[in-house]
Amino acid sequence: MHNVAQSKHLPKLDRISILAATILLIYILARFINFPALEYFIPFPGAYLSFDLDINTIVAIFVIGLTSSGVDWLLREHPALEGRLTIQHWLLPTLTAWAIGVALIQQPLDALWWIGFALGSSILILVVIAEYVTVDPADIRRLPASMALTAVAFALFFILVVMVRARGMRLFLIVPTITFAAGLVSLRVLHLQMGGSWAFIPTAVITLITGQITAAIYYLPISPSAFALSLVGLAYALTNLAAGILGEKTWQQLIFEPILVLVITWGIALFLL
Repeated sequence: MHNVAQSKHLPKLDRISILAATILLIYILARFINFPALEYFIPFPGAYLSFDLDINTIVAIFVIGLTSSGVDWLLREHPALEGRLTIQHWLLPTLTAWAIGVALIQQPLDALWWIGFALGSSILILVVIAEYVTVDPADIRRLPASMALTAVAFALFFILVVMVRARGMRLFLIVPTITFAAGLVSLRVLHLQMGGSWAFIPTAVITLITGQITAAIYYLPISPSAFALSLVGLAYALTNLAAGILGEKTWQQLIFEPILVLVITWGIALFLL
């Protein structure tokens, strides 16, 4: 009876509504704030790097902090939390809010923008609810919630990569952006698949390989969708391989799904060139 009672826990509607509304309100207000971009230079021997600090960068940083603190505030009321840390539950909501922001910022303020706004808010709420469910290991909905979070994680990674590629970001900016996102996704997915254990070393390896491949294909004349699909397939295959190694699967089980995923995703990417 105790486990059944626990399986019925959901976040309070008023709290999750406040969190989602506050984050998305920031993106609305950002469309009407006129903030002059500031260009900064980092000198190196024989060269220098430049980057712009604009309203989009400021909003992204602010939203990451707000989402993390908001999710922690929401999860603190879960009866099964018992004083544990909630940092693992911040990762995907933060990535969700970040990806939504990147998509909305690039879209003109028209009907399509509002459709994206409504869809983004719905996805953010569902991700937070799924994270709330996964707090309790005895929750009967934990497995489908974990599967949903895994699917959403890689879908968001795809959207984020498409958007940053379409913006034409320079190599020294796009590589850390994509590797950071890949690190968030792989760390959380492995944490879900390993039953709550952290896999920092496999995540670091996945992040490093993803960053190297990102830099290698950056200058190829391929579409943003092909670029993103290539990296998503790679990140998924590596994450699945790491989970198999940590789960002590046979070598046949280890290589079959990652190779299949790579063949399918990279094959589709060739048609999207």
